[in-house]
Amino acid sequence: MRCDSIFMGITFLKRAGVFGALLSIVVFTRPAASLNENGISAWPVPFNPSRQTLTIDYAPGEAKDTPAPDRIRIEIFDINGDLVYEGSYAALPIIWNGRNMSGLMVHPGLYILKLRVEQSELGTLGRRIIRIVVLR
Repeated sequence: MRCDSIFMGITFLKRAGVFGALLSIVVFTRPAASLNENGISAWPVPFNPSRQTLTIDYAPGEAKDTPAPDRIRIEIFDINGDLVYEGSYAALPIIWNGRNMSGLMVHPGLYILKLRVEQSELGTLGRRIIRIVVLR
């Protein structure tokens, strides 16, 4: 397996009056058959769940010539890292109505969408993290 890129960054933390620094080193690898996860996006952002739905799909004009996925898993977290919604789908596009797993409308704020595309024979084809802003 080859290494596609290395990301190195320093994050400064301020929580409960404590200052500190965290050094992060993340190595991204990609299997031989992979999804062009950069071609997947979510719109509209910002998004108002009382008037709109969020669509997760290939961006217009992106090639879809990757192996067909068996399962697409999404997890949506609030800014505190709490799981708000999770689902498993057979194909794109995915439509999210802005409701949590209890069926209640989520609060305005920043949400993180974690998308994982899997294929039974090849395993995980790709991962994508998308930031979502929810408005009222």
